[in-house]
Order: sequence, then C-alpha cells, then structure tokens
Amino acid sequence: MSVPLTVSELTDRISRAIQGDPQLIDVTVAGELSNFVHHSSGHMYFTLKDKDSSIKGVMFHTWNRRLPFVPENGQHVYLRGDVVVYKKGGNYQLNAYAMEPAGQGALALAFAQLKEKLKREGLFAPERKRPLPAYPRRVGVVTSPQAAALQDLLVTASQLGWPVTFELAPAIVQGEKGADSVLEALESLYRRHPDVIVITRGGGSLEELWVFNEEKVARAVAASPVPIVSAVGHETDFTICDFVADARAATPTAAARLVVPDAKNLAANLVQLQKRLAAAVNAVAASRRRTLHTLASRPVLSRPLQLLLQPRQSLDITVHRLKTAFARLLEQRRHGLAGIASRVADLNPMSVFSRGFTLVRDEKGIIKSTSQLMPGKGVVIQFQDGQAQATILAVGGLEDGKGNEI
Repeated sequence: MSVPLTVSELTDRISRAIQGDPQLIDVTVAGELSNFVHHSSGHMYFTLKDKDSSIKGVMFHTWNRRLPFVPENGQHVYLRGDVVVYKKGGNYQLNAYAMEPAGQGALALAFAQLKEKLKREGLFAPERKRPLPAYPRRVGVVTSPQAAALQDLLVTASQLGWPVTFELAPAIVQGEKGADSVLEALESLYRRHPDVIVITRGGGSLEELWVFNEEKVARAVAASPVPIVSAVGHETDFTICDFVADARAATPTAAARLVVPDAKNLAANLVQLQKRLAAAVNAVAASRRRTLHTLASRPVLSRPLQLLLQPRQSLDITVHRLKTAFARLLEQRRHGLAGIASRVADLNPMSVFSRGFTLVRDEKGIIKSTSQLMPGKGVVIQFQDGQAQATILAVGGLEDGKGNEI
C-alpha cells in the first residue's frame, strides 16, 4: 500500500494537473448563467450550465467592472477564463475574465438594457423636452476640435447668415476617457451660459460611438440646465444621448439648421408680415372711415342745432308756465296777506279810538270796572289824538232803558 496523501496534497496535485493543461487555460465556454450573485465586494459569482452539466464560476471586480452590460440569470453567454481548483472547497471552477452575450454583442445588449432602464425612469418622456430658443445668440458645442462634424456645423451656420457666436468645449468623443471628457466639456459650457448646446461627432461603429451610450453621459445630458441637441453619428445612428436630449439632429449639418435661424427666410417672413400688417391697418382704417361717414350723414351730426330747436321751444313753454303759475301764486299770497293785515288793523287799539272810544287808566293800569274808581280819584283818559287828565266826581252803575241805575 502506497503512502497515503493528505487531502491538501491530493488537492494540490489535482490543481497542478488542471492548471498545467494548456487546453484548460484561456478557454472559451458557452452556457447559461444561473445562481448569479453580484457581491458587495464587487466580485460576481455564478454557475454556468447546459442541459447535462454545470460548473461554478467567478469573475472578479478587476474584470467585471469593464462589462458594458449587466449579467442576468437565464442569460446565455460566452465566457473566457482559466479552469482552476478552489482548494478550500475542493472543487474546480472557472475564473472568467471576459463575458459576452450569446446571439448578440455585449454592447448591443448593454444599449438595450440602458435604454429600457432610462425609459422606465421617464428620461425619454416628451413632456420633459424643452423647446429650443428661437433666436439664440450663443451656441455651445461639445465635440473634438479636429472633427469634421465641427466644420460641417460651422459652415452651415455661416451660410444661414444669423449672427451667432459658437462656444467650443473640446472633448474626446471616442474611447475609455471619452465619457469623462464630455462631462467636463458640458460643465465648462454651463459656466459660460450659452442659449443652447450641441453635442456632435461624425458616424462610426457602435464601439466608436459608445461614449454617447454611457449612462453617466445620458444622465448629465438629461439634467442639463440648458437645452441640448444631440447630433451624433449619421442619420441611421442612434445613441442613448439622442433619446435623452431635448432634440435630435440626424447630422451636424441638420443640427446647425435646427439651432440657427435662416436669416434670409426670416427677412422674407418679415416682409410678408409687414405687408399683412399694412393690409390689416388699411382695412381697419377703411372700416373706421365708412363708420365715420355713416355717422356724419345722420341728422344728429349733420344738423345738430336742428335737434335743439324743439327742446328749446319746450323749455320756453315750460318757463312761461312756471312764470304764470308763480304770478298766480304770488297774487294769491298778496290777497291773503291783505286780509290778514285788515284783521290785524281791526284788532289794533288805536283803530278803536277812531270810532269814538277812549281808554281810562290810573297809575296801576287800565281801568276795566267802576269798582276801581272812587270820587276824587285822578285818572288819564286816552283819545285817538292824545290824552287828558280827569278827576272822578261820582261813580254810578249802568242805567236801564228807563233811566234807572242798575
């Protein structure tokens, strides 16, 4: 019986045997992902299986951080990696350093996944799109200074004849550093406060345009405080940036026509508006003129004094009636006052004197009764034309008709 091996020794021999097999190094394996876990450490753990077998696998963060798509359970993929022995568990596994979806490219899948994700968040919704300024004065441009797209944009804009200033923010529009470069260019333009921003570059493959399919670029465009036009690639090319931007232009030339007004068309439109305004003013003036003519032909305006004759006649009649009524009333009041004066005159003591009556008084006042008199008493007798001093000789009562004293 041979010398027994420890479990660790046996595992080491198996590990050396497997890792020494060149056919198990940098091997490509096709299968379906299951039990997929993206650990908080950043590493991905999974099982790769087909209908008959399965193998455990791991893709460390160093490698999976470059994946353009998100792996999912049930997804068929191609994995490249090395077959190794996990000594602690005593089982073999596949250490993957590349992964690609089966049936479609990784970039195509990543594009579809991000597009669906941002669409669910509402970043493509028409109601969040802002209108472009009708008459911009300053236009920001994010592109490579050497790009033909920049020249197409500038040449077309100059042909349109509108006075506009372009603010260029240079950016790397391809490669690993492209996304961060585009973000820096946008931030630079925000500080310069343009009216609108154009992001542009020429056409290319999906890989070459991938900068504008990066999630961080898409979110930066969606959050821009300034309206953005995306003009990336050719007419048939679409990027995530196109969907989140406020407007898409199929080409840089189309972007120029979308952003910059055509001065010649504006001038022609202005002439037409002036003609329409003049015609409208003339029409209103003619209508007012007809109205004034109609009003002027009416008697109220053509012979205004004629309208005053009848009211003036009515006023004269009314005044005459008022004078007559006032005179009549005054005469009535005069007669009434005369009657009152006559009655007052009748009540005047002086008028009684004129009929032969006199008034007798002493120092105490008017004598109203013979009981107030006694022989020898001095009295004053008042006549109409004066008075006289008298002394009472005798006092007697009234006599009846027979001459007897009552």
